[in-house]
Amino acid sequence: MVYRLAVASTDGIVVNQHFGHAQQFHIIEIDPENLAYSYAGTRETERVCQGHFHNESSFDKVIDVLSDVHAVIVAKIGQGASQQLESRGLTVYEAPFPIEPLMEKVISDKLWEVDKWQFPTKN
Repeated sequence: MVYRLAVASTDGIVVNQHFGHAQQFHIIEIDPENLAYSYAGTRETERVCQGHFHNESSFDKVIDVLSDVHAVIVAKIGQGASQQLESRGLTVYEAPFPIEPLMEKVISDKLWEVDKWQFPTKN
């Protein structure tokens, strides 16, 4: 089984986006059998955060774009947005770090086993 992570990044090098401000997510696939990862593409979406509130329609669109993802890695996320993602089966990490060493850490710690990543279902 391949696990997919959505990384909120403007440049694909560093996790540098707040979840609500992200307009794209870089998708990384992890192959747990070979303990390897690869870049699988970038998905465009609209910002969830509109000032100091979340646009529910935009939130649902982001969830649709990430419907096959197991975990989301962001620089920052509010408690409400984090709870919504988790209630839909996604694991959320705040990790404002360079992506490459972060992926190496995810693999070395086998986070898909430790955190019991679920396959999300559309609600």
